Amino acid sequence: MRILPSNSLLLGRRRLATLKAGIGLGVVIVSAGCAKFPATSSAQNIHLIFTMSVAGHIQDGSQSGEAPYIYIIAVNPSTDLFPISTGPEPVISQPWGNGFVAGGATHFIQYALGQVSPYTVYQFTDSSLMAWVATGVPINTSTTTNKIQFEIDISQIKPSDVSDVSTLQSVQVNFLTMNRRPQGGDTGSKVWDALGNSGDPNSINDYVRIPLTSSRIYTNADFQDLEPQGDCPDPNLDIVDWSVEVRKP
Repeated sequence: MRILPSNSLLLGRRRLATLKAGIGLGVVIVSAGCAKFPATSSAQNIHLIFTMSVAGHIQDGSQSGEAPYIYIIAVNPSTDLFPISTGPEPVISQPWGNGFVAGGATHFIQYALGQVSPYTVYQFTDSSLMAWVATGVPINTSTTTNKIQFEIDISQIKPSDVSDVSTLQSVQVNFLTMNRRPQGGDTGSKVWDALGNSGDPNSINDYVRIPLTSSRIYTNADFQDLEPQGDCPDPNLDIVDWSVEVRKP
């Protein structure tokens, strides 16, 4: 069990991580391949840049003989700086639910070839996280051999019960990778990674809380290297680094 130093700035999960200073995603309520979304941006809004790197390469199915993997960033924005609600947590066993995220989340951004756009923003339409709709695409994206990155306007992940995007104070975030998304009574397993040490039962739900109060880049190192290398047996799913940049107008 890891004992982390306290810090008045930050929260993570219920036992909480503290801060130091597509394809195969089920029924999406959209006609994939037909709908087109303009990037949404406002100079008056906060922008967020998410970056995730894996030990191997991003397995999106573009290489011959490789099945596409699933790469997701799930988010849960809040008007509270220190929300007490649960943030996004990985689904790792039965009951599978939606097969990829549980806990609290309003949106997720998925990188996958063959969907509406390689990077697509989705919004959950029910509290059980069993239905979602594609709502847009990031403003900017970048994909390299082992890294995905995208930039969104905070309005693209505004919860449906929030009328004024400027009231958002924080966002709970989790980075999720998996080789498949089991459903229903599936008795199989899946290979996966998420923030925290996937081999430690006390650390598998370690999402992070990112304050939106000032411009800053939050990195894995800022959270005491919350995400270790080698906690996932498949290097193409093994998250080795991540960051979230907050850019205020």
